[in-house]
Amino acid sequence: VLARLVGQYSKPTSAPTQMVLKLPTTAPENKAVALALGIYVRETNFFSELAARTPTASVHCLYADMDIAAGEFVLILEEIAHLEVGDQLSGANIAQLELTLRQIAKWHAAWWLHPDLDIYDWLPTNDSPIQMAVVPDIMRGAMPVIESEWVSKLGQEAVSLGRDTTDKFEEILQRTGAAAKTLCHGDLRLENIFFNDDATDMMMIDFQMVLKATPAQDVQYLFNSSVEPDIWRSDGMRLLHLYHDELLALGVSDYTWATFWSEFQLQCLWGMVAPASTVGGFDMGDEKGKKLAERWMMRGWLLPTAVNAREVL
Repeated sequence: VLARLVGQYSKPTSAPTQMVLKLPTTAPENKAVALALGIYVRETNFFSELAARTPTASVHCLYADMDIAAGEFVLILEEIAHLEVGDQLSGANIAQLELTLRQIAKWHAAWWLHPDLDIYDWLPTNDSPIQMAVVPDIMRGAMPVIESEWVSKLGQEAVSLGRDTTDKFEEILQRTGAAAKTLCHGDLRLENIFFNDDATDMMMIDFQMVLKATPAQDVQYLFNSSVEPDIWRSDGMRLLHLYHDELLALGVSDYTWATFWSEFQLQCLWGMVAPASTVGGFDMGDEKGKKLAERWMMRGWLLPTAVNAREVL
């Protein structure tokens, strides 16, 4: 839940007058999953322990507190007035993608195989016990809806791949968890990125899904959630090479293109669960949320077939 705060002060001050209040969701099914996956802990701790060490512009947190036993947290964030949030419904343009991929490469390079990542016991991997307990059931719970309502939209090939992926989802979580190399944003999609008009400046928000993972997870998630199929066909491979080249230029020397591509394919299978959750039970709110869920399914469930992800299943 987000609300705008307007502060008034009795004395002259440089303190902000416009802020954003962030509280837990009020949708019971969404909150139950959020608490199980520890996402409120992750975001609060990201601001207190990791944000200052991460070289990518992120929203500034002015106040944070949480009561995990009660399932509550509160964040007061700066209002981002000089930038506009990306339009995930329409999808990212080329300039936004190029900037985002360069910036997330800086993030990944800064935390590459960093020993400090092992200090934070609240920072999961895909194969952490709670992920293994919760995430496969999200995928399995969505499949009956997808098989009954989405074959005509996605095609039988995509839905069959989704069923086969569901059957092996625990194994996929284990394989992607074993590939963890860096700190990832975890929810890198257009609704969590603000841009200026010409996409030469950006800022990230929403760190509830931060985790240790392969960098291909963030890259795949951006395409899965926010890139229309025609942009993938025209520019997808060039953009992936742009990201990988940037990562190498930043000093990462032990990550070949072949490894990145194989992990990207595998993450495309893993990534099917996010859009599946939006049509299989999560409350997407208003009509815009429902339209966003449909676009996410069309992007995130067609991408695995486009990259021949079945060969790594």
